Amino acid sequence: MRRQILWLVAVAAIGAAALVAAGGASATGMTQVDGIQALVDAGNPFDATDDVYSMDGYGGGRPALIGSWYTRSFVLGVVTPSGVVTSTGTEEFVGCLDANGNRSCDGGEPSGTIGFAYEFSGKYDFATGAEDHGRCHHAITGGTDGFTGVTGDVRFKDDPVTGCAFYSGHLNVG
Repeated sequence: MRRQILWLVAVAAIGAAALVAAGGASATGMTQVDGIQALVDAGNPFDATDDVYSMDGYGGGRPALIGSWYTRSFVLGVVTPSGVVTSTGTEEFVGCLDANGNRSCDGGEPSGTIGFAYEFSGKYDFATGAEDHGRCHHAITGGTDGFTGVTGDVRFKDDPVTGCAFYSGHLNVG
């Protein structure tokens, strides 16, 4: 029995090493994604549905979303005198799941569109218009092409100093 256990441990270790050597990430199943989002075009300042963002990863084997992110609808929620602002709406990602974390869309990696419903909350200095902090949650509502049947969510935390947002989430790609 002890010999069988040692043999199973050895097989598991070899399998884990093979996954690491192959990039460790799968293009299907549950995948954690992490990366950075940067504003490309703010469009009309009175209509957030014109906003376009670029999505990138960190590389080094960390899976990410690579492509463009579009705000499709925007509904202003609460606005308080202290600067708290909330909103909801829909957004769409167009690009790929960079499963191997090399910061490019390779053949075999899922690509297409992913739809999201989001909830945003932030705090602003109304005197200057500057954002103090902000965060949002994006629940996946559907996908097309390589993302057909995708589920999961992505969370963003704004970095007012750089103007970027850092994202982290989980996608289950069928």
